[in-house]
Amino acid sequence: MPSEPQLEVLVLGPLAVRLDGVAVAVDRPLERALLVRLALAGGLPVPDQRLAVDLWGDVDLARPTERLRVLASRLRAALGTPDILTRASNGYALSARMTDLVSARSLTKALYAAARAGDHATVSALGREATALWRGASLADLRTIPYAATEAEQLDAWRLDLQVERLDAELALGGATEAGRELEALAAEHPVHERLWCLLALALYRTGRQADALNRLAVLRSRLAGELDVEPAATTAEMELRLLRQDPGLLLPQSAVLATPPADPELPLPMTTFVGRGRELAELVHRLDLPGVITLTGRPGSGKSRLALEATRVVASAGRAVRVVHLASLRQADAVRAAIAGDGAASNNLDEAVAGLGNELLLLDNADQLTGPVARLIPELLRRAPKLTILVTSQQPLELAAEQPQPIEPLDAIAAAQLFTERCAADAQGADPGLVAAICTAVDRLPLGIELAAGLTRTVSVPQLAERLATGSQTAVPAPRSTTASRPTGLVAVLDWSHELLNDAERAVLRRVADFTDGFTLEAAEQVAVDPRDVAPALTELADRGLLTVEAVGGRRFRMLETVRSHVLAEPRR
Repeated sequence: MPSEPQLEVLVLGPLAVRLDGVAVAVDRPLERALLVRLALAGGLPVPDQRLAVDLWGDVDLARPTERLRVLASRLRAALGTPDILTRASNGYALSARMTDLVSARSLTKALYAAARAGDHATVSALGREATALWRGASLADLRTIPYAATEAEQLDAWRLDLQVERLDAELALGGATEAGRELEALAAEHPVHERLWCLLALALYRTGRQADALNRLAVLRSRLAGELDVEPAATTAEMELRLLRQDPGLLLPQSAVLATPPADPELPLPMTTFVGRGRELAELVHRLDLPGVITLTGRPGSGKSRLALEATRVVASAGRAVRVVHLASLRQADAVRAAIAGDGAASNNLDEAVAGLGNELLLLDNADQLTGPVARLIPELLRRAPKLTILVTSQQPLELAAEQPQPIEPLDAIAAAQLFTERCAADAQGADPGLVAAICTAVDRLPLGIELAAGLTRTVSVPQLAERLATGSQTAVPAPRSTTASRPTGLVAVLDWSHELLNDAERAVLRRVADFTDGFTLEAAEQVAVDPRDVAPALTELADRGLLTVEAVGGRRFRMLETVRSHVLAEPRR
């Protein structure tokens, strides 16, 4: 007897629907709204009158039962499985699983249990895993529906609560600098959230910025009075007083600071949001708990390195030691051992390479040029350090018997559109979803291609971009120089176009910094530039266009993805 079809309804972001793992399009807003409302009921029937109020508001509708019958019929047709949506005597019921909500609830329960136990590292790790389930604003495409607007606000408030709990834990772990950056951004989005602003003030105080901390609370006090006509809560007033008195209790005890794992200088903080890989991130973090070797594989521009970096940050936040080795700049086999061993070690001394690794997580990023040497070295490393976990990023698997490949596929349509929206120019964020989908499809929904395409909206409109990517207009998109399987034509098109839209000074700076194989600072770029005065504005423009990434690691550090570097180095020198 065939099993009953499994319907998944995902609401932590724009609505996504899957039937037996395959995406299902439910195009009309009211049918999507009915689907979500019934899914939220957990399989119980929802009476017609309740449904009518939730979908259309508290208005006097003519023949609500008939309207609902038409909606239900259309929804069954869209799902292609009539038995999933049933009619009971007192309403409609839907057999569906809200997998993202179930996962988020489970993680939240564990997070608050860890918080009560004072286990800050676990709170941090669970908080990151839980918030990664959100693909953007909850029910972003249904907020004109009465019940959905309220539900979406509650779901987004839940996400914010999880973020605040995580950041509170990371402050307790000694991470005031990193937590402060996130708190600053969140405080700008939530101008009267008192706990958030108090944590921001605490983070600033712990980094030696007492005046800034007091200023933030003064701003909060002013906004509460002006916008809500209320006084700050007692806890906020107490925080302000303790800051003024420089209360020693605001600083972490020295024992807590010493117990906190030192920040890895090679574990940078990306300056952009991580979008669309919540499920892959959660799966990867879970797999990294065990020793062995995991290889993230995928096409150029698929986001392997970014996913690996996010996973290492989650692992490090839980107190586990992490070592990051960038292989992109290496060409000799012996250089891999030397890079793992670190400065001052003999390049062929494997004992030095594994000394102190223990149960660390070792990330070997961009192994494409050295797959043979890496594949030969890994079994030796695991024999000498059996508790070691090795994470590798490569376009192809290493073909090791113990290897666990994790292929990284293109983003799904929903995540791709979200990434484009987050990276595009401000005036392009309300663009036609159909055009955005066409642009993302043209670049094979690869994160790098989407970010480059989004960067082009600083110069051209979304309709122009969609049309010219679709038609390959030679006036807008130069003919790709390579259509090899390793580099998709759509990605080449946006790389070519991004390059053509730069001015001469920006192209010159881009070509010069392409010689840096392991990232660079502003000062380093100025040293190699024809005119150092061009560098700062050029780097800003290149980052805005997605041609460079920016990381917070001892200041600002710029990095060029290997796909972009290969393209730039193929250009004739200017």
